[in-house]
Amino acid sequence: MAFHITTPEFSQTIQQALDTLHPNCDPEKPNLHLCPRLVSCDGPSLSVELEYDTKAWTSNPMGIVHGGVLALMLDNAMGLTCYCIYGHFTPTISMNLTYARPVALNETVRLRVTTLLAGGTTAQLQAQIYLPGQEERVLVSASGVYCSRTRS
Repeated sequence: MAFHITTPEFSQTIQQALDTLHPNCDPEKPNLHLCPRLVSCDGPSLSVELEYDTKAWTSNPMGIVHGGVLALMLDNAMGLTCYCIYGHFTPTISMNLTYARPVALNETVRLRVTTLLAGGTTAQLQAQIYLPGQEERVLVSASGVYCSRTRS
């Protein structure tokens, strides 16, 4: 990857982006931001770990977190990572999801984003949702391709 950023720089960039993009986020009220919290990141590998709380308003009729809400979490997290790498919004080109296990309501979940490629035209990322302390037990996973170039 052509990007060289230290972990403290990347952490600061991510926290600033979260504060700017989600200034008055209230996880108790339905919103498209879902109020992520930065857990950790690694600048050299361009990886990010976020935490989310699953609330009752995210439920589907079966009483678990709706798949669309999980897709939103994954897309927003990969998009946030791209935004912090490139310094501008990077539209989603494609995203593939695998729902391996149900995600319970009223839980704190972790989401790890790994950057596979940060190129001049596209970025390729992958992400997984899991419970804290159970990283090997993936609940939902995704891969995404994002348009990294700026409009001309």
